[in-house]
Amino acid sequence: MNAKQVRHMLSTPITLVILLALLVAGAVWGFKAVTAKVPAPQPANCVTQPMTQLTTGSVTVNVYNGGNIRGRAAAVAEKLASGGFIIGKTDNTEERVLTVIVTGAATDSPEVQLVAAWFNTPEVKADARPDHSVDVLIGDDYNPDNGMAATPPAALEIPSGEVCLPPSATPAPSETAAEPPTDQPT
Repeated sequence: MNAKQVRHMLSTPITLVILLALLVAGAVWGFKAVTAKVPAPQPANCVTQPMTQLTTGSVTVNVYNGGNIRGRAAAVAEKLASGGFIIGKTDNTEERVLTVIVTGAATDSPEVQLVAAWFNTPEVKADARPDHSVDVLIGDDYNPDNGMAATPPAALEIPSGEVCLPPSATPAPSETAAEPPTDQPT
């Protein structure tokens, strides 16, 4: 058998092995692409709005259960909704927490301070989120009987006269917006 015959005899199996390797690589890539999580849409930036008082009706709150006791997030979301907050999401989170964590754009943001005032001794965190929504994470040590403030505030004064809120949280002009300037003397 000469070299030309050996090459001809091995070319078919080698070609088949290469094609099989490409097929397997394509199948693996396709499987990963099909089973990959869809990336969450990026939240919209906040919209600066003139107001002298931030009310609960202008704040979007997401409530997450970070513990093992079922229904905690839904119960807290219901209480916050009855206080006028806009509830964005109510779900579980992979982050395990013990008590209550309130997270927003900055720890001193008015919307974060208003939500935090609804809880007794929450841990307040900042994550520089662009939409200025607020997340509340509820843990197993949260006590539904005394975990929330007895008389939570319905509003918070805004000394600067403006606040940045999610686009969906547009306040009612009669409730919170500062009076527009007029050319008429008062």
